[in-house]
Amino acid sequence: MPETETLIGWLLAGAALAFVGWPLFRARVGGGGAREADPVSPLERQKLEAYAAIKEAEFDRRMGKLSEEDFAALTQRYRQQALDAIAALEQALRAETARRGRAPARMAFCPGCGEKLGPRANFCSRCGRALRETAA
Repeated sequence: MPETETLIGWLLAGAALAFVGWPLFRARVGGGGAREADPVSPLERQKLEAYAAIKEAEFDRRMGKLSEEDFAALTQRYRQQALDAIAALEQALRAETARRGRAPARMAFCPGCGEKLGPRANFCSRCGRALRETAA
């Protein structure tokens, strides 16, 4: 009987090890499957990384690790990166809709400050920028 209990113990330990190790083994077999299935474009990634950097700079400023001058310089740089990515995303969207022969889409974000625009906005609600000349 002790041999049966030992065998059952080894089987349970092997099953537990297989259960815990399966996700690691499966990820290795796929060769980085998460990156291949990632639908985020490089421009979208640039925008999201800039947003994250701004949040991190705000946190560092609140913790006293960053001076106001450094904070202003960092956030200005990252905001510009986010705005550049947003503008490029909208340009790609306009090109795609033009290629498909659909009616041109209106801008979703202000090119000046990045504020989300309403469906029929002629001016940005945050910075007041006229959108008529920039509407797609």
